[in-house]
Amino acid sequence: MTHERSEQFDAVTVADRLVSIRRAIRNSALGLACARTPKAVFLSLAGFAATVVTLALISFSVGNVIAHQGYERIAFAMPAATSRLIRQKEVAHFGNRVSDAFGIQGSIANEFADWILEASERQGIKPELLASLVVTESSFRKTAQSHVGAIGPAQVRPEYWGDFCGARDQLHDPEQNVYCGAQVLSHMLDRCEGDMTCALAAYNVGPYARGHRDEAANRYVKKIDRYLTTLEGPSIDGNPAL
Repeated sequence: MTHERSEQFDAVTVADRLVSIRRAIRNSALGLACARTPKAVFLSLAGFAATVVTLALISFSVGNVIAHQGYERIAFAMPAATSRLIRQKEVAHFGNRVSDAFGIQGSIANEFADWILEASERQGIKPELLASLVVTESSFRKTAQSHVGAIGPAQVRPEYWGDFCGARDQLHDPEQNVYCGAQVLSHMLDRCEGDMTCALAAYNVGPYARGHRDEAANRYVKKIDRYLTTLEGPSIDGNPAL
């Protein structure tokens, strides 16, 4: 325990030195701007360069200390325990929203909230959208399976997407299933050049489906949009959420 406190102190100490060095850079820059003679300019430049080099070395030290202690690289050596506490609050808040919006049991909503938040961060997708997709696909049933072989909460087809997600043998795990679903949706979004309606339609019927499948895709997108509106609340301008 004493060793742990000592390491935390080291991280905070180095972080404090970072603040001081950054302040010194600002002062050096001001000195350079105010320099009037060639000699003064030279000295100011030399001081500025030395300060920048020192900052780089200190930043490297902070990174090593933080990585060694298992801290996340945010907000100057935030302890992992603090980060976990913040995450737990985020999960609980989002889980409550999902439970209230979709009528899902609280414990199940919180479990999925953790996976959905993680998946949305990995893929850069709104968690509300991902939650709306999951409720549309499976109503948050972990073992859901369709007649065409799609499985899990995100209804992923292993033969199509298992290798793509690097999880062919893990898609019966609901957590990995949600992660894979988010990855597939992100891929479709890239194919559709950022058009979420197109991406959701492709997620539902495939990127190459045409003709009669268009109507099914449109119904699917509208259903997700209704769930999304329920979870987020109506938009200010009254337009659909997507």
